[in-house]
Amino acid sequence: MSLEMIAHIAMIGGLTALLVLAVFYPFLPGSYDGLALPLSAMVQASGLTGVLLVPVGAAWLAYELRAQARRKRNLAYAGKRYFFALAAVITATLPAAAACFVALMTSGLVLAFFTFALCACAAWTVLPRLTALKNAERAYFSPAPLYLVVLPSALLLLPLMLSDRATEFSRGRAIANSLELIDDIESYRATNGHYPNTLLAVWKDYDPAVVGIEKFHYVPQGDAYNLFFEQPKLLLDNIGTREFVVFNRLDQHLITSHAAWILVSTPDELPARQGWYAAHNAQTPHWKYFWFD
Repeated sequence: MSLEMIAHIAMIGGLTALLVLAVFYPFLPGSYDGLALPLSAMVQASGLTGVLLVPVGAAWLAYELRAQARRKRNLAYAGKRYFFALAAVITATLPAAAACFVALMTSGLVLAFFTFALCACAAWTVLPRLTALKNAERAYFSPAPLYLVVLPSALLLLPLMLSDRATEFSRGRAIANSLELIDDIESYRATNGHYPNTLLAVWKDYDPAVVGIEKFHYVPQGDAYNLFFEQPKLLLDNIGTREFVVFNRLDQHLITSHAAWILVSTPDELPARQGWYAAHNAQTPHWKYFWFD
């Protein structure tokens, strides 16, 4: 194996690791980053639509292997690399469009514009090489199809394999980091005889310490309160689902889909019309997580 091919394999491994890291960035320990979820969603959307590149890459790889075998035997072969490269460039517009669309939907025009500009720069770099390839095909093994096969496959399979572990890890970390806040709330009640009416303030002070979780939310409820946060979800993890993780020491959890329902419902009616479609017990007592579509 040549040094050049070893370098390309290392590059494929590095790019795969970097892209998978971007996908799982919202689940990692750290301070909140507002771009973490849009970035993760963009990479996931590109990976899902990029699966269309896999058959193109597989066919191209088969051609490269056959062409190399014929070159070693000094046999003639038809140069078709340009057509595979053209098919790859055309197909790659779909992942690029998906990334731009997701950037627009999750963050807004600024991120969508920069994503589009990045895609345009990539196209500007590739098109001259495509033109040169049309004019003459050099006699060497092209590693391009390896990128087309490995990267989209990894971006589809690894999130599917690791999604549950990442979710459980980040959910458990945020719950563990809420203990100080819960202790201080209970200390307030012991001192004042009631729970605080609100924790609304400029500085949050109590940090979930998960990159994709901004803060804890506190809402008094009867003789207790609901403390909750929104858990990051991957695109293919219960598609379209949003997860909210809620603490209530009396196990009377209440998390409502629409603010208007709170205003038009009586206290007795509200628990029956919260809007979630599934509820699960977390591993920590008095914590539950609810799925909304």
